[in-house]
Amino acid sequence: MYTAMLRAGVVTIVIYLSLFSLSIWAEGLITEVFLRFSDHEEYEFTRIVFETGSDAFIENTSVTTSGDVIIIQFPSNFIMRMPGNFAYKTSMKGTNFTISVPYPFRIKVITLSSPPRVAIDIQKTETGEPKREPAGKSQGSEQKPHVPPIQPLPRICIVLDPGHGGYDLGIVSEDLREKDSTLLLAKLIETDLLKKGKPVFLTRRSDQFLSISERAVFANQKSPDVFISLHLSTSEHFVIYVPFVEPAGQEISMYEVYGTFSRQKRFVEKSRALGGVMGKSLFEYFKTEVVQQEMAFPLLRSVGAASVMIEVPQTTAYDHTARTRFSEVILKAISSYGSR
Repeated sequence: MYTAMLRAGVVTIVIYLSLFSLSIWAEGLITEVFLRFSDHEEYEFTRIVFETGSDAFIENTSVTTSGDVIIIQFPSNFIMRMPGNFAYKTSMKGTNFTISVPYPFRIKVITLSSPPRVAIDIQKTETGEPKREPAGKSQGSEQKPHVPPIQPLPRICIVLDPGHGGYDLGIVSEDLREKDSTLLLAKLIETDLLKKGKPVFLTRRSDQFLSISERAVFANQKSPDVFISLHLSTSEHFVIYVPFVEPAGQEISMYEVYGTFSRQKRFVEKSRALGGVMGKSLFEYFKTEVVQQEMAFPLLRSVGAASVMIEVPQTTAYDHTARTRFSEVILKAISSYGSR
């Protein structure tokens, strides 16, 4: 009888503990997070994805960097499920999950749903390269930035694409979200263009999510001469991306011949020219390094116009004066490109 009572007591404790554990999960006190990653050697970046079953959990997750680590701050307690071959050193403390990156890097953060997840793209940056000394600047002297007078803009149509939007937050810091900053920059440039009576369109005018295909369709419907997609950079430099298109003579699939990617093939040289003018104008004014790269971004490859993607340093997005000057430089660059 004593043994039977002991067994009954053990069963009761097990049931109680099971119910208690289930109540914790049900109340959302502990969230199971699945980590997966993929290396994209072709484009030289690693994507790390944190996936859960809760939209609210992901929406309230923040990502920041400090030195050589990436800090993911979750809104509540979590259990991390990660593959054994994950190459980065990690640590957990409270609701924070930290990733140590053994090389200089920059990141882009994308928040997505269905299923709810946060994607972090880690791109290695160059080091050890001497900074270029701005032309005309001597040691020990300072010159005020100067933007040459903007020439009358040619009659061209411009489409501005504020990156991210809606639940796609982009880069997130304590008091800045990429989706808000890109929209602010786009509206500022739009205002300056409209003052000069130039046709300009924005892919989005509010905080809404747009897929890549929706942005491309909108842009192509306007038959633009110039397409500019705006994003933020985690570095101190401007980055300009122009679409990479396979060189002539390379075998192309029938899908690409008749698909949306074929739109950019006729404009790739114009895109490179636009990127060059943008880079020169930004360097001349801001006196900082401007990195230009060719990337096979689906959006740039799907627009039938001279197309570039510009990543603006967060410091520029923060500062009202810098934002205004950035708009002036973009107008100057468009004018220079249109007069070619």
